[in-house]
Amino acid sequence: MVASVEQVLTRLSIRHLFDAIATSEDVVNQKPAPDIFLAAARRIGVELQFCRACEATDLGMQAIRAVGMEAVDVREMLVKR
Repeated sequence: MVASVEQVLTRLSIRHLFDAIATSEDVVNQKPAPDIFLAAARRIGVELQFCRACEATDLGMQAIRAVGMEAVDVREMLVKR
């Protein structure tokens, strides 16, 4: 999965915007457990209270809030037609 995420980000020409990538393959417990967000914060070396995470699911939002990160619900950013 990491390779496919890397490919997508590279193809979109945005890979350089990410210091680290964490995927479901990197953790034992899936959302709503906060493990994926803990792994991401650890990889970039930023304390949880200074992290902002973006999500598009209720389980993801729950996981972000469980560790005290600022949660951004990207569903609110979608243009409704």
